[in-house]
Amino acid sequence: MEKPTQTEMQERLGISQGYASLLLRNERAPAKGLAVRMFREFGWRHPVIANLTDEQIDLLEQMEPWEPKGRAA
Repeated sequence: MEKPTQTEMQERLGISQGYASLLLRNERAPAKGLAVRMFREFGWRHPVIANLTDEQIDLLEQMEPWEPKGRAA
């Protein structure tokens, strides 16, 4: 799948547009949990998880769940 847009990432992941831009240009590496969340939301694998199997991604998602800071308990 193609990369999402900055706006899609901002709206669906709750991150800033600037941070989304950095991630999309590979100028900043996301936390692995966020990379998994991006994959789940958009079907796009950031280079941080691009070489992982689906099973490894499932395990990583359990080990490092991601939630936007504004929504954390």
